[in-house]
Formats: sequence, C-alpha cells, structure tokens
Amino acid sequence: MALSVKLVSRPLLTIVLLAMVLPVALWIMPSFGQPVAPDFTLTDLNKTRFSLSDFKGRIVLLDFFTTWCKACKEEIPHLKALANRYPNNTLVIISIDIDPILDTEQAVRKWVNEYNMTWIVAPPTLDTAGVANKYQIIELPTLILINEQGYIRRTHVGTTEEEIIRSEIEMIIPEFEATTITATLALASALLLLRRRTAVHRFDSLILSTHNDKQRPIN
Repeated sequence: MALSVKLVSRPLLTIVLLAMVLPVALWIMPSFGQPVAPDFTLTDLNKTRFSLSDFKGRIVLLDFFTTWCKACKEEIPHLKALANRYPNNTLVIISIDIDPILDTEQAVRKWVNEYNMTWIVAPPTLDTAGVANKYQIIELPTLILINEQGYIRRTHVGTTEEEIIRSEIEMIIPEFEATTITATLALASALLLLRRRTAVHRFDSLILSTHNDKQRPIN
C-alpha cells in the first residue's frame, strides 16, 4: 500500500495565517478607517526643529491659533489644564500660529510669556501657513487630536473645554494599550501555529522517507 502525505506549501500557509491575523488586527484597531495626520516639520520659539512624526507613540493635540483671535485666547486655560494633567510622554501639545501676515514672532513670544504657555509653540511663518493648509484650517481656534499611531481621532472648531478633550484622551489611552497587547497575542498565536505546522511537515516528511526506504527493493 502506497503511503500518501498531503503537505501544505509554505506560501499558501503564509496566506492562510495572514487571513487569520489581519481581520483580528483590523477589528481591534479603533483607528481603522480614520485619516492619517499629515506629517510636517516646523521650528518652535526656541529655534528647535521638530516633526509631527517625532512624537509617534504619544497623543498629540494640535492647536491652530493667532494672537488676534479672541476665542484662541479663551482656549489657553483649557490647554494649560491639559498640560498640567498629562505628562509629556503621554500628551504633546503643539500650538501653531498660522498667520505670517498679521502676526509676528515677537507678538507670539509676548503671548507665550503672558499666559505662561509651557508647551511647544510655533511662531507664524510660511511653513505654519502651509501646515494650516494641509489640515484645511478655516476657523480658529481649531484643535486636532491625534492618537499614538498618528491617526486623527477628533477635530474641534472654536473654544473647546478641557473636560471634552480629556474625556477623548482617556478613551484613546486604553485603546492603544489594548491594541498593542491584542495584536501581539494574535501575532504570537500565528507564529506558534506556523511552528506547529512546520514541525508536522518535518514529521510527515520523515514518515514518508522511512516508508519509501522500506518499499525500496534490495539488490
């Protein structure tokens, strides 16, 4: 009796494993379907160059403002409350002045000192105006909340209270932790299954080889 062992090719097995892992990963990712925040590079008041991508792994709150905007001034206490509540390794606040025509760096420095703004502030330049264009800013202030993976989660136009943004941040933090843990478990399970399939493949090959040796006639 001939012994037949049907083996699954490795490429096919890889496709099967991806088909198993990807739906789980997408299901647990709250950011799935959300727009990616456009990256940018600016210079802050301390002449330090920074990019949005520098803060991947942290929640980022973009605050688009001008010094002549009354509602922007009203937003500052709420931003200060958030800055005091969350450490910099959890939340990064970036205030971006978008008007290089009517605003000046000197006016922004005075604004920062007067209201004791301790977070990142980018003075008005053509670059900040370009960032505003990227994010399609048409009203001030506009706040954009970006999660740890770089996806836009919320956009607020007009003065927004600290409690509203805080509630959204508190939702994002456990989502990121759960996503990381679950994705790691899903990948570990897929790798374990791959190792088991590989072991079965080797065992079946050994059985087939042994059987063929027994069936081979002795000269």
